[in-house]
Amino acid sequence: CALPIFDIRTAITAYWESHIPDSVYLNAEALRFAEGGIPVMLASADMLASKLGALGITNSTPVVVYTETGDYKAPYLVWILDYLGHEASAALEGGFGKWQAEGKHVTKEYPEVESTTYTLPDSRNEAVRASLEEVEEIVASGDYGLVDVRNPALFTGERGFWKRNGHIPGFHGHFWGDDLNADGTWRDVEDLRASYAAIGVTADRPALVMCGQGLMSAHAYFTLKYVLGFANVKNYDGGFHEWSQYDHLPVATGAE
Repeated sequence: CALPIFDIRTAITAYWESHIPDSVYLNAEALRFAEGGIPVMLASADMLASKLGALGITNSTPVVVYTETGDYKAPYLVWILDYLGHEASAALEGGFGKWQAEGKHVTKEYPEVESTTYTLPDSRNEAVRASLEEVEEIVASGDYGLVDVRNPALFTGERGFWKRNGHIPGFHGHFWGDDLNADGTWRDVEDLRASYAAIGVTADRPALVMCGQGLMSAHAYFTLKYVLGFANVKNYDGGFHEWSQYDHLPVATGAE
């Protein structure tokens, strides 16, 4: 098709039941890989390029991504493409549920996809991604607006799955789902701007977003960068699952 569309919903059964015409199914977990023993890290650029090429995407192909209504995975692929230096990608606002609710056409047919070569630029766009070491430096500097977008129980440490539970000291809790209306569309821009400003995240300073493993925070990355127009936003995709593994790194519990 002229405009490649990725269906990145969690369940392949949802795709089988119905999907947007010409959309190709891609599970978000196919984009992740263990790195040095740390699970669910972003796969290498070469691996990602191989997968994208096999899906018929070149480095200049415009891409649209959708997922379930009210879900966070579509912006995750947009963030990955930004990191690779891909300049033309978009997330479908409201996701598949909004598409269906508006009576738009759906199908059970698979698209025809011809594999191609995805050519990586000479370097990655490191401006959109933060490593563990960078996060340590950023937190110490005090120059960034720091956002942890997990739900409040994970932020406070009341719940969690990791070696240690809680949050990185200095980060402010702001649940990613609060950025959306009930139909999966983004809230009013001024409301969003005010809700982020209340935790020190403003357009005149860089922002660092994080969650447990980089997916939910990619949604906040998209909100800040593309809905609010912030120029400097980094996603710490190693997230709390990576940070909490290292006993020398501080973890706070309770409210901020």
